[in-house]
Amino acid sequence: MRTRIVSKQLKAAIHPQRAFFRQFSSTERHRSSPDPKAIAENFLSKFAKGQTFVRKQLLDANQLRLFSLALDRPQLWTGSSPRLLEEEELKDGAPVPAAYHLIYFTPAQLPGILGVDGTDASFNPEAPFTRRMWAGGSVHWPGADPSQSSQHYLKVGDVATETTKVLSCEPKIIKKTGENMLVVGIEKEFRDSKDNLCVLDKRNWVFREALDLSRPVKIPEKPAELSQSELDQQAQGMIVRGFKRDVVQLFRVSALTFNAHRIHYDLPWATNVEGHRNVVVHGPLNQMSMLDLWRDEMVKQGKSDNGVVYPKELFYRATSPVYAGEPYRILMPADATSSGQADIQVVSNDSTVCMKATLHSW
Repeated sequence: MRTRIVSKQLKAAIHPQRAFFRQFSSTERHRSSPDPKAIAENFLSKFAKGQTFVRKQLLDANQLRLFSLALDRPQLWTGSSPRLLEEEELKDGAPVPAAYHLIYFTPAQLPGILGVDGTDASFNPEAPFTRRMWAGGSVHWPGADPSQSSQHYLKVGDVATETTKVLSCEPKIIKKTGENMLVVGIEKEFRDSKDNLCVLDKRNWVFREALDLSRPVKIPEKPAELSQSELDQQAQGMIVRGFKRDVVQLFRVSALTFNAHRIHYDLPWATNVEGHRNVVVHGPLNQMSMLDLWRDEMVKQGKSDNGVVYPKELFYRATSPVYAGEPYRILMPADATSSGQADIQVVSNDSTVCMKATLHSW
């Protein structure tokens, strides 16, 4: 077990929140014995009677352009135009690709309102359940039905509306550790300026108990990677795309999505405080990359006349962290573009399954 070592820089960074940790030290939590069920019920009572939160935002061209470049995609839609985003700005009316709505309606809190780990605390339950992680969810594109006379997509230059509501809050226990946690279900609707429903995004957030700096942290060792022959065997019958994210790319993604979660860019925090072996690749980034692979293959196989294509829905679940500097792959069945359903996985080169998803086509 590795003993927790907190550097001077890290101590300075967390000093304003030191009282927070003292308040919820292991001793205090033992005395107060937080009741997960009561906290969940109290949390839900805040959002009773279908309370919703509404925001409007211009879908800015430059934001989408920079994000596509950050993902090493010089063209927003493969095969749709010879123009490169390095040279030209996107035009108004350009469709926003599947899941790229996540780069808009980003957190809008002053620094003092963020959690100690940098996360958006807008929909946090009461302490000690303040440590948020994005566990999975589903995304639907009801406006993309090709059988309809017209389709409705989020488009650059339009003023879209995001409506958020809380669906559920359930106490559960982490099987491996026996810890209590709360699972919060959130639903977000994204509508265009004509009030057409373009994206329905349901998310499951896990809230674990606040970090305790007095406890040692164990950093997991990196498992051995598979041999090339084993990787080739794993890829049989699959369409494969490999990745090895670096910290520069993760920093750009965090900046463009205004995501201050420190596990994605702050190495001392990620390792010494949260027990990761490196900074963590964003879960939604892997979700986007799965959809990018699918739509690229749809265009490659001539399943789209103009290069613009959307699935019907995607169900996904994060199962293990992906770390910067470590190779991993997205595996998608070879018949994914012709089948109505495809199971897609994000798998590290040591064979750890990091994300599972099921995609349904129209």
